[in-house]
Amino acid sequence: MVEIAAGVTANLYLLAAVGAGVGLIAGFAGVSGGYLLTPILIVLGFPAPLAVGTALALMSANTLIAVLRHRELGHLDLKMALIMALGTLLGAEAGVRLLDYAKGISGTFVNVGVLGAMIVTLAAVAVSMTREVWQRSREMSELSEADALAYGGEIETGMSHFLQGLCVFPHIRFTKSKLRISGWIVLLLGAVIGIASGFLGVGGCFMRGPALIYLIGQPSLMAVGTNLLGAFIGVLFSCFRHAMLGHVHLGVALVMLLGMSIGTQVGASGTSYLKGLAVRYVLTASVVAALFGPVLKMAYFLTGSRIAWLNQTAMIVTVAQVFVPVAIIIALLIMVFRHLTGGRVPRWARQLMAPREHTAAG
Repeated sequence: MVEIAAGVTANLYLLAAVGAGVGLIAGFAGVSGGYLLTPILIVLGFPAPLAVGTALALMSANTLIAVLRHRELGHLDLKMALIMALGTLLGAEAGVRLLDYAKGISGTFVNVGVLGAMIVTLAAVAVSMTREVWQRSREMSELSEADALAYGGEIETGMSHFLQGLCVFPHIRFTKSKLRISGWIVLLLGAVIGIASGFLGVGGCFMRGPALIYLIGQPSLMAVGTNLLGAFIGVLFSCFRHAMLGHVHLGVALVMLLGMSIGTQVGASGTSYLKGLAVRYVLTASVVAALFGPVLKMAYFLTGSRIAWLNQTAMIVTVAQVFVPVAIIIALLIMVFRHLTGGRVPRWARQLMAPREHTAAG
């Protein structure tokens, strides 16, 4: 155990293990992991501003590792990522200032504010993604086995068609993503996500990924790397601003980074062998699981911090929630290994495997 702040101690081995789990999810699903890290640190007793700043410092280093790996795999649209990142920078400054203002009101107010905003955002993303992956799963189950194996699981929404059809200058062609859309739309989405990044201490990937897929119309695997690069630029800026305000515990970030760097490499490599639908399964599971701990912690705050079992349960659930998507990823990677070595693989797993030529290219 090490003292993090006045009256706050943490187990470094536990933090490293959580870091490894978050890294595996981050590398596989194309997220920075802030929506997992920030609630975990708050639940473990970190004051909200310190939890936000420390999570951002950790994500800065880990996201860079993931970006470099996905660039090697060809899952990155540099042009789209840079435009979205510019909007993220503008929004992040507003988010940082908003958090600093809330901090000046009271400690309880800022804790409740950050957790409340996180819960609402996670719930909205979880509902929309759960509906979509359920629909794709039903579609795939109705196909013959041969058609299911060829089914990519990618989607085209009415909103993405609408936004791509708005010919607002500059109407940019994104060659890597095979689509054309106004640069202003990409910039605005980045700004909205940037506000969340600065205020909640998240990279915004759990919002940016669905936005790229469902609103922009980008293929799922391409959205993974594009999402991470946009997050890296925004997270780095937010981290710098929070460090100026003294909201970063560098020691905790370094300990967790040891675990995260390993998990991220493994997770990113696994995406070469699976379809985009598998990535969306994991992202959906991680967002849904991430809701439970913050809800319990919010209940603890709203009851005047008097019900001890709520706080203890929140700590257990928040740490345990990381291992739900981790278990799914490990199961998928085991199926991939068996598939590549000629072993028997269930039909549901074969349907999620990328075609052989795709894995060879990756």
